[in-house]
Order: sequence, then C-alpha cells, then structure tokens
Amino acid sequence: MDLLSGTQSAWLVAMAGPPLEALELVPQAGGLTIGRHEEAEIRLPADAEQVSRQHARLECVDGRWHLTDLKSRWGTFLNGVALEPGRSMPLSDQDMVRITPWTFGFHTSRPAGGVDSVNDLAQMQTIVRSIVNVPDKSAMRQDRLALLLEAASAIHSAADETALAKVVLDEALRGTGLTGAAWLRPVDAGGRVQVIAQRGKGTEPGKAVYSRSLLAAAAAGNVAELSGGSGVATSQSIVQMNISSALCVPLTLGTAIAAYLYLDSRQRGPATLPAGASEFCMALGRIASLALANLKRQEIERRHALIEAELCAGAEAQKWILPPRTGRFGPLSYTGESRPGTYMAGDFFDVIPLEDGRLAVALGDVAGKGAAASVLMTAAQGFLHAALRQHGDPGRAASDLNRFIQPRCPHHKFITLWLGVFDVNRMKLNYVDAGHGWALLCPAGHESEQLNSGGGLPVGVMEDTVYEAQEIPLPAASSALIVSDGMIEQFGPPDADGTRHQFELSGVRQLTQSHLPHEFVDSLFTAIYAHAASTTLSDDATAVVVQW
Repeated sequence: MDLLSGTQSAWLVAMAGPPLEALELVPQAGGLTIGRHEEAEIRLPADAEQVSRQHARLECVDGRWHLTDLKSRWGTFLNGVALEPGRSMPLSDQDMVRITPWTFGFHTSRPAGGVDSVNDLAQMQTIVRSIVNVPDKSAMRQDRLALLLEAASAIHSAADETALAKVVLDEALRGTGLTGAAWLRPVDAGGRVQVIAQRGKGTEPGKAVYSRSLLAAAAAGNVAELSGGSGVATSQSIVQMNISSALCVPLTLGTAIAAYLYLDSRQRGPATLPAGASEFCMALGRIASLALANLKRQEIERRHALIEAELCAGAEAQKWILPPRTGRFGPLSYTGESRPGTYMAGDFFDVIPLEDGRLAVALGDVAGKGAAASVLMTAAQGFLHAALRQHGDPGRAASDLNRFIQPRCPHHKFITLWLGVFDVNRMKLNYVDAGHGWALLCPAGHESEQLNSGGGLPVGVMEDTVYEAQEIPLPAASSALIVSDGMIEQFGPPDADGTRHQFELSGVRQLTQSHLPHEFVDSLFTAIYAHAASTTLSDDATAVVVQW
C-alpha cells in the first residue's frame, strides 16, 4: 500500500542455484521488480533464460512484504505453490521463493543465524554415495513396511512443520537403528542450515555437527549415504566428527529442496549402515515431502482466504461512502455506479446537493488499483465532499484538494478528476477537467461533445497547480455522461490476427446515440462486459449520468 509503505528491509538469500550474493530489499514506492530487464530494481543475470524480463514484483505494504508474479513465462513459486499471476501474496519470514533456476529464502532480518556444516568436501568425496534407485519393496523388511504405514498416518496428521519434523525423526530412528537425527532447513548455498528439530544422541546444543559433503550430495536431489565401513580409508574429518555412518534425505517442494532429513551414528570405529536403511529413509522422505507440500499449500490457502476476507470487508466499507445509485434533486436526476476491477476500487463518484438548487457531481480515478488506490480514493472523496459543501466552487475545490493530496502522495500516484456544478436555474455548467477527459455533454437530438476544456494536470502531480472552472450553457432537456478510463480502455479478446481492441470513447458515443439517458449506465456496463467477453474487468469502471 503505497501511502502506508513501511521502511522494513528484507533479504532474498539464494539457497540453491548459480552463485548469487544475498539480495537486500529496500522498500520504495511502486515496489521492486525482479527480472532480467535492465531497468529492473533487482536484476538477475541476463543469461538466466527461465527468468522473464519482468518476472515478479516485491512490495512492502504497511511493513509487510508482498510478492506478485508478473505473468512470467516459467512462473513464480512460494513454498512450492505456483502464484496466480497478478495476485499479491504476503510473505512470511523464511518463506521459500522459487524463480528458476534459483531457490531463495526470504528473511525479514539480515540472515546471520543457522549452523555451519563442517567443510569436509575435499576429504570425503570418495565415501559419499548417492542413492538414486526407487526403493525395492522386496528388499525392505516387513517390519519396516509396517512402520512406514504407521508413520504415514502420523505424518499426515502433523499440524505444522515442527510437529511434522518431530514425527519423521522419531520414525527415522526407529526404522534405521541410527542414533541421532535432525530436520535441517537450508539457509544459503554455502552449507549453513537451520535446525528445526533434533532427536537422539549427539544432537545436544553445541555438540551436533553436520557433514557438508553429505548435504551437498543430497542437494542434487538424491538420498546420500556415508559409511566409515565402505572399504575406503576413513578421512581424518570423519574421525574428528566421530561419525561412523550417516544418511541425508532431501525433502522437496516441487523441484526445490525445502529441508533435509539428516541421520547419523556417532561412535568409535568403522561401521556400516543397517541393511535397507537407505531405502527406508528414501520412502520416508517421499512421504514427508508430500506432507510438507500439503502443509505449505494449506498455509498459502489460508493467506489467500485472509486477504480475500480483508478485501471484501474493505470493498463493503467502500460502498458506504458512495452516494445512492440513483437520486433526484428538483429538475435534476442522476444514475451512477462504480464497479471495481478487483475487490477494492480506485474510482469514485459523488453527488452533492448545494444551495440554490445546484448539484455538484464528481468522478475521480486514482492511478493504479487495489488497496493503495482505495485509500487515496477515500481521502480524496471525503475532502472534496466537505469542500464543495462549504463553498460550492469546483475550481477552488480541485485546487484545495491538490494542495492537500500532493505533499502526501507518492510521486507515481495521482488522481484524474472531472468535477462539475450543474445550475439549472441559470442553465449553466461550471466544471473542471483535471487530466480526466472522459465526459460527454449529450444534447437531446444532437451528437455528444466532450467536456474536457480548461482544467489542467491530474490532481497530485504539482503542488502549485491552480484549477479554473470552465462555464458553458446547458441545453434544455439534455444529459451529461462521465465515465472512467476503465470503460474506455477495456480490451476485448484477440481477433483473428491476434490484435486486441479497446472499447474507446467511440463505443461510449455510439451507446449514447442508441439509448435514452436513463438507460446509459446499465447499457454501458452490459456493452463493456460483452466487449470484454467476461464479467471480470481489467480495471475499475465507473459511469455517472446527470439529466435535466
């Protein structure tokens, strides 16, 4: 939300993929685009072909970061779940963001935690073995098969990752006969891990050490085993760590490594892994990965539900400040309607009865859409309403609104505004067009003409802008129609050659020639939906007709 953006920095740390320095996220108006485009605030290497030029956007809203996929070709994944393009999703600390070929850990503070694995890569390459074959059930003892079935029920009943980790560790120790187990979450690509849960011997704080060579082998997606009794001379580092045998099982969300199931035995002298231990752990890891993916999916669904509930509540509250859909004030009557492109609109209209039988009508359109535009819309509508009730001067009201909005508004936010005061006693219209342009005077029996003279820049662009109202005569028994650009710029589906056409002002004009004024609003929305071939519009759409 641009008006309420916090100042909280965050970090994306590459957990897997090509080497990449930690990316610090510093909040800025409009958010941060991540992609291969040279103007992206977070630019990834140009040779990363699966990264779109404008892949995703990260934005800090009211102190919390949000992630939005920008219709990227290969998709953006949050905790293994593909994000719906264009739909913002709040991030939580230690979320996992997948932008192929990288898996990033999201951190709300500078990532300094985690446990360093022991760098034994040089000494132990020859004694780490990757298990890539599908487990052979015939090679697995019946008691282990029974244990897997028993474990599956408990695993899928776990309420969160920590509970899941504890269940899996207990079952892993029972099924392998190894003495220590840990559920490790990768922190970065340098071998640091976060310990989510531990069980058994040698896992006491300060005593547990983890083999980087084993973790590196498992990072390839295979179960990795290390055994001091493999027939190869045991390296000095194994002796120092007091490891006789170990297993590391990758736990995945989609194609990304989300965690490791790490098991070992710490005792003097060579030892071999129990027969079938690797196959058992491979099967256990697959069950655990499915359960973890299900937990993450449920969490994303809860976030979706919370967002939708908040947006629905905001949209409902927004309706309270709009005037009734229809109304009559002496010889003047109006019909107006605003429909959001998503849940909350950045459009507004207002109808304000003034002294001497005059009627003020305003239609504004905030740049952008969603919650940020809605907040600015609400502030602008309330200010305008009070100003017009006080003095009824459209030029003065627009100038005062600009002086109020401009210092508080981010540089990329502004409001296009059409504001008119209808005076049927004098048969005059005084109006301001502040960068809006989409208003028509529709004399009975004649072609419509645009009401876009005078005015000036949109509200919020320059603090010293002064608006002067334009006065024109009102033809008898006529009407005026004001619409937002959501009507004008609505695209239709592609035609035979792939071109998509906007509704355009010509579509609005054509409608005014074929319908009576009291039908304008309903007929216009019907025409827009038909043009879009959808009941979901790409932007907020508003229309107001005034008759006299």
